[in-house]
Amino acid sequence: MADERQRQLMQEALDQALSPELLEKLRQQLDGDAVGSKQFNRLQKVDEMLRAAPHERAPARLALGIMAKLAQTMNPRQLSTASSGAVALGLALVVLVALPVLTVAISLFLSAIGSAAALNIILQQIANLLALVVGMLDALVEGAKSVLQDYPQAPLLIISVVPIMLFWLLKSVEQDKGEGS
Repeated sequence: MADERQRQLMQEALDQALSPELLEKLRQQLDGDAVGSKQFNRLQKVDEMLRAAPHERAPARLALGIMAKLAQTMNPRQLSTASSGAVALGLALVVLVALPVLTVAISLFLSAIGSAAALNIILQQIANLLALVVGMLDALVEGAKSVLQDYPQAPLLIISVVPIMLFWLLKSVEQDKGEGS
């Protein structure tokens, strides 16, 4: 198994940041280490695959497309017009909260593309984050369905409470700024 220094040298070799002397030293170490050599070969394949992958931006209307797809999966007969609006508002709020988090995750991903070890860690974190967002959306939709079955007036209540909550949140933030000055 490659030690930490050897893994660092492998990463620098993939980034083409090693001097010829250090690159030769790494190759000599790998000649005597079958496991390390295998690991470096895997890293090289991943690096080549990522460098050859097309770089595309996500479409600007991605969030709208996701929301439309979610709306198609819901049974419109179960939801009244007001409840559909409440569910759409709730999903829009979740997307609004999740979008900056995903943007930061993508930014970190792009900055770490040169380092295979960092890329591996970031890809795992992004997968965990996406699983969390999907779980949140699923829980939100299931909760909304449950509440709507028990309390058909709930969407109107939620719509009327949201502005009050936003007002108190803004007031709280302003107070915190005033105390921090």
